Amino acid sequence: MVVVEKGPQRTCIACRQTKDKKQLVRYVVAPDGAVLVDYLQRLPGRGAYTCVANQCLLDAVKRSSFQRCFKCQCLPVDPLELAQQLTQAIEKKIASLIGMARKSRQFIAGSNAVIEALKKGASLALVIVATDISASIVKKVETLALRGSVETACFYDKQTMGQLLGKEERSVIAVQSGLLADSLLNELHRYKQLVREN
Repeated sequence: MVVVEKGPQRTCIACRQTKDKKQLVRYVVAPDGAVLVDYLQRLPGRGAYTCVANQCLLDAVKRSSFQRCFKCQCLPVDPLELAQQLTQAIEKKIASLIGMARKSRQFIAGSNAVIEALKKGASLALVIVATDISASIVKKVETLALRGSVETACFYDKQTMGQLLGKEERSVIAVQSGLLADSLLNELHRYKQLVREN
């Protein structure tokens, strides 16, 4: 029998679901009393956790769950501000993972190169298309990706994608299968979920 090892568990202060703490968002109280998102879960002090969902964040604020958890007089919590902090933290993490893909050479950049790789059935986990490219290129890439069971996401503009890769503008990038791609997919799913809820 295979034993699946679980990491440390934490409970969402809103919906009360218990999950691996890596699946939750951590919050801490700053010295000035403000509640901050600790997305990387590295800041010192007592932490409170919610699911990666706007509804849990709203419920936690409405029920004064942060004040009860921290057992101190926190400043009034603005759910919109915390949601914005969370979205920015995920965007930063996505940028960091793309930078790691660049350093480890686990990516293919450029629409022609990605299309060719998809046609050849390369081992790709994810294709990211820029938000400001033509609909015809997007359709072509998405059709090929779907055929090869490769996930696609629309994120960043061409200039930003190029900057993250240390190159000029890039309209399409693909990330090779592996742990890095899995982490990137996880963050993109979190981001989509938050944006969809707003």
